[in-house]
Amino acid sequence: MTSGTSPPFPCRPSTTALLAFALLGACSGLGVRPPDAAQGEPDAAATAIASMDSNTTGNPTSGAVDAPAPPVSTAQIDGSASDTSPVDVVAPVYPISCDDFGSEPIIPPPCTTLLATKAVVPGEATADSDESALDTPAIQAAIDGCPAGQSVRLAADGALNAFLVGPVQLKAGVTVWIDAGVTVYASRNPRIFDSKPGSGLCGTDASNSACSGVFNMTGKNDTGLMGAGTVDGQGGKPVLGGTSTWWQLNTAASGGLAAPRLVSANMSNGLVLQGLHFQNSGKFHIVPSGVKGFTIWGITIITDPTSPNTDGIDPDGSSNGVIAYCTISTGDDNIAIKGDGPMVVDNLVIVHNHFGKGHGMSIGSETNVGVKNVKVCDLSLDGTKYGLRIKSDVSRGGLVKGISYKDVCMRNVSQPIVLNPFYTSGATGTLIPDFQDISLTNVHVLGGGTLKISGYDAGHPLTLTMDNVVFDSAPTVNASQAIITLGPNPVNILPSGAGVVVTDNISTTAAPRDCASAWVTFN
Repeated sequence: MTSGTSPPFPCRPSTTALLAFALLGACSGLGVRPPDAAQGEPDAAATAIASMDSNTTGNPTSGAVDAPAPPVSTAQIDGSASDTSPVDVVAPVYPISCDDFGSEPIIPPPCTTLLATKAVVPGEATADSDESALDTPAIQAAIDGCPAGQSVRLAADGALNAFLVGPVQLKAGVTVWIDAGVTVYASRNPRIFDSKPGSGLCGTDASNSACSGVFNMTGKNDTGLMGAGTVDGQGGKPVLGGTSTWWQLNTAASGGLAAPRLVSANMSNGLVLQGLHFQNSGKFHIVPSGVKGFTIWGITIITDPTSPNTDGIDPDGSSNGVIAYCTISTGDDNIAIKGDGPMVVDNLVIVHNHFGKGHGMSIGSETNVGVKNVKVCDLSLDGTKYGLRIKSDVSRGGLVKGISYKDVCMRNVSQPIVLNPFYTSGATGTLIPDFQDISLTNVHVLGGGTLKISGYDAGHPLTLTMDNVVFDSAPTVNASQAIITLGPNPVNILPSGAGVVVTDNISTTAAPRDCASAWVTFN
């Protein structure tokens, strides 16, 4: 594996300095090392969080998508006018590129170690009787009493290997370290997760903000979860007092169920997730919303591929982020970048990752506040339904610009490339999707499949460059309103259709990307 270099400038003491965790580590006590071989009137921030949380990821036909936030101008996303971000940027800001994105975080030293209190057989539900003896108070007290720059370690105690929790609130500067062999289980009691106690809304078809997450950080900087243990949402187990699982309830709600996320980060800087295994979320697994500077490194998300709306990682209105060396197989988008605010998505590097089952590497469907400068490199997709996908429509569209995909291998992917500004059939609105400066380089599809390569209309054409894009079998290509440049290396598809203009600059010969060592086992 390739590791980036450390930043060439010193850390700043301000917690508002916008640096990725690799930079903040030296100041906060979180070091880095090279990777191994591998009700009242709400304030503005609360309003922004509620707006983000109310949007539903998943089936666009469910009718569960709330009204999107207002769009921003092209000038704002291009940087020619000030953006809506609440924090000034300190430049230069990491990540820089797919070759220079920082180093793997190191777990801070523990301020205290808590021993597991329960024994749970992997794959089985936690006992109903344990719901009256949650570990939340002990864990929360340890976090609250831990100095910044240190961690609270959760460890096994002989045969006792589990903690059972309701919502845990993380503290600025403090990390939760979940040790190998330890699983933190989410309570199966929906009432524990009501974000407004007594509301009874979590587990209903209310907005997503009706539920707290399992691990939560709102306005808390330089915090996160690390280790080699597991966080299990028990989404496939019956909720307490009922016979239906979170997933069955979500299906009954046509994808609109409010369910706890495993990690919910809002309006925070310096989020770090490292090394852990996440599984069986009731809905989305990990959602950084309005986060500047995040590092998600070496985690695994493995969840039943039939589970509904169980997105892996959904950066939402977030910037200056790294997702590296992760393995994700789940029931919906493996990664879905959301552009519905409160700020433009900007400067994400997604590198050295492997996807199994799921809906692929997605941007959208919400793009109305904007998405720009996203680099996806060294990605394998093995059995996903979709491959590289940008999806939106006029009810939630906006400018998506400067998106690059490089060194990508796909096999058993039915729709390898989907650039679709008509995501929801019958959508109405004036928020036109505008996909500009999209590039695909060294992309090898071991098969064919169906492609959709489309701009919205003649005034908003897709602009796309393809260089060394090779399919082993001829795909079906549906294209329209697109300005496409091919080359200089071979491309063995030739899109055509209404409003499609192709410039053929192929001038060299090159072998397709070698995918022989691209694949991993998902377990």
